[in-house]
Amino acid sequence: MSGLSCARLVGGSSLYDREKDDFYATPPESVRAFLDAYHIQGESFYDPCCGQGHICKVLEEYFPTAIHYASDLVYRGYGIGGVDFLKTDILNGSKVDWVISNPPYKYALEFVKRSLEITKVGVAMFLKIQFLEGVNRRAFFQRSPLKYVYVFSKRQNPLKHGLPYNPKTGKKWSSTMCFAWFVWEHKYEGEPVVRWL
Repeated sequence: MSGLSCARLVGGSSLYDREKDDFYATPPESVRAFLDAYHIQGESFYDPCCGQGHICKVLEEYFPTAIHYASDLVYRGYGIGGVDFLKTDILNGSKVDWVISNPPYKYALEFVKRSLEITKVGVAMFLKIQFLEGVNRRAFFQRSPLKYVYVFSKRQNPLKHGLPYNPKTGKKWSSTMCFAWFVWEHKYEGEPVVRWL
């Protein structure tokens, strides 16, 4: 295969094991690019996969007077740890305006569905563009209020272990995958719109 492994062809790397619990933190600049393009209105936000707070800290910067909730299955120094979002309701039956998160990809559809149940305005998820694929997701998309897909023109490089640099090389992480922000708004009824960041 000309020295190119299957892992690299699908966007991974044969040099590193898959990160436990899919902890690939969202670069803060990826969050800022989205918030600068899509002008969210909201007074309460929840990131159920907060990790070390990479998304939450930017939200707090942009919305300093809002109420912010943060949890994760694994405690990594930020938010409430030990929370399985798909099984546990830290909001005690109430709703927030927005869920904005980078969920573990293999459970992304479940996270989106659950997020739609607990939000009043909408949901924004940082996901691989290939989230658009799949028979089950197609059926979901056709009945969900997906309004925008903000595709990054430049490669975004999620932070393995939450670290900005690869400790083995001292260089920034690199990725062959294309990422996008998927945005659902509860009152939206039209076709999804693709925009570029």
